[in-house]
Amino acid sequence: MTLRTKKKRRKYRGSRSHGWGKTRAHRKSGMRGGVGQAGRKTHHWIQTVIGIQPPLGKRGFKRPQRIPQVKKVVNISHLEAMVPTLLKEGNAVQKGNLLEINLTELGYEKLLAQGDVNVPLKITIKEASERAIEKIKEAGGKVTINK
Repeated sequence: MTLRTKKKRRKYRGSRSHGWGKTRAHRKSGMRGGVGQAGRKTHHWIQTVIGIQPPLGKRGFKRPQRIPQVKKVVNISHLEAMVPTLLKEGNAVQKGNLLEINLTELGYEKLLAQGDVNVPLKITIKEASERAIEKIKEAGGKVTINK
């Protein structure tokens, strides 16, 4: 005659630990003390002392391979919008038909060609795109590149 056993799901109804002792037991990592770097400061500290695990914290720094050079640029459209303010502050000088602006003194390094220009300008700057130079010449101006 075979012995019939009760089903386990009935046996542990209402039991908090379901026969595994402490509540934290039998839950994945359970009673193993943590996985990986867990407990390096407390209960796994002896592994650090013996030399099994490396010490805590980070050491040194990694120097960036190159530091990106960000140039301060200005577009022709912004430059034309700035003309009245530059005249008022004395950063631009009206000489006959031309309006002289030294963008190097204002902190700009490159002139770009976005937008249109209707005023003849004489601009001094370190760098300028070819299209920007063409647009200023078409308007009757001149670009001087200072290095």
